[in-house]
Amino acid sequence: MSLYYYKDMFKVQDLEQAKNIILTEEQQGGDYRQRWERETEYMKTLFAGGLGDLSGKTVLDFGCGIGRLSKALLEQYDCRVLGVDISPEMRRMAAEYVNSDRFSVISYEMFCALAERGGLKADCAIAVYVLQHVFDPAHDIKLLSRAVADKLLVLNLKHRAVPVIDSENGRKKFYIDEQPEASADVAALLEQQFTALSELELAAEKISVVTKHWCRVYGKKESK
Repeated sequence: MSLYYYKDMFKVQDLEQAKNIILTEEQQGGDYRQRWERETEYMKTLFAGGLGDLSGKTVLDFGCGIGRLSKALLEQYDCRVLGVDISPEMRRMAAEYVNSDRFSVISYEMFCALAERGGLKADCAIAVYVLQHVFDPAHDIKLLSRAVADKLLVLNLKHRAVPVIDSENGRKKFYIDEQPEASADVAALLEQQFTALSELELAAEKISVVTKHWCRVYGKKESK
């Protein structure tokens, strides 16, 4: 079986479809509209507790989608936000949704090119419901370590759910990382590149199916 990353999973036609992909419906957490309102506001609390005052700083929003959390950051702090996303449709929507001169968005390919050459440096970064979906987390985490000067906040599933397509039958699905051949411990990979600073307790009434998630703050690992 040959599996390939299916980035068209994040191809969307309009804002509502984008929101539904970014925050899917959960049996215990309500539909995406309810999650959008509840979780977006709650993330401001996690940002404050985990990253501190971001005023005057540049924040990298890795996997920004249409800019849900970029917009929240700009509402909360006098900061600048650079979004990164793999979906060209979501990037186009993000500029209009965030609607701020303190926000810009680039493609994943541009992020990789800049980070690999040391041409991108943000004070802090966030990766919310993102690293669970990437095809090669070791690669992306290494680039994040090059792009972040101080802290990284990660909110993630305890397992991975990677969108893939089977080249033999064209079947599209989320490939769950419970299968050994796809295994990758995102938390362990993060600790190879960063220093774990703190674990943030998640409020069950705010995050859907809270037992499936973890949230940690990482710091820049000192060079030996």
